[in-house]
Amino acid sequence: MTQARFAQIMDAAFGQGVWRMTGGYRTPQREDQLRAQGAMTVRPGGTSRHSLGSADAPGAFDLVVDGMSPYDAADRLRRAGAPFARYQPKGAHGTQGPHLHLEPYGFGSAGVQVAAFARPAPEVSRMRPLTLSMPAVSARGAADIREKLARLRADASRRQPGAQLELGRAYAAGYIVPRDFETAQEWLQAAADNPDADPQTRGEAAQALAEVSDLLAAQRAQAPARLAQLGTRALGR
Repeated sequence: MTQARFAQIMDAAFGQGVWRMTGGYRTPQREDQLRAQGAMTVRPGGTSRHSLGSADAPGAFDLVVDGMSPYDAADRLRRAGAPFARYQPKGAHGTQGPHLHLEPYGFGSAGVQVAAFARPAPEVSRMRPLTLSMPAVSARGAADIREKLARLRADASRRQPGAQLELGRAYAAGYIVPRDFETAQEWLQAAADNPDADPQTRGEAAQALAEVSDLLAAQRAQAPARLAQLGTRALGR
């Protein structure tokens, strides 16, 4: 999620000029400074979600809304179906007062490469292969990923369009969950048809749906040939 996208969501939920982003991307040096100031969520020897992503699209945002507690701000965003995996009201530490910590849907830093497909251009019908850089899963991070996936499933089942979109993408890429184009198609269709989805989410879902539908059609077309090939190998044995 870019800062521009974040601002668009906050303007829609609270109005322009009412909210402030008090934290975004952090360098490791800034993480050390905050740890020294008493930010206990930044564990010794580690980094927080704020250090993931980039300056324009961080792994976490801190938010303050004028005249509203972090708890009330979290409640409003949840009711609005905002596309965040975690809402965490926090108290003051260092120079930062009480604020709401928000984490967009996602699974961390890059580390694992997953095969995927995409169109080079809208007018080109043939899909081209590409490689997505996805987060490496450590033993420590496995439980956290399972927890995030459970929240993503729950939010998607509650018809939150952002969660439906991300769950569809996860099934399409085959990361965190087994690759399943049919399930991906179902969740992406749900996001594209969701009346609560904003235009950008609906557009992204429609684009991903078109690509997954092409891949599913190609997979089904290749199925008879693969079965025949397996049968030939079995006879050869």
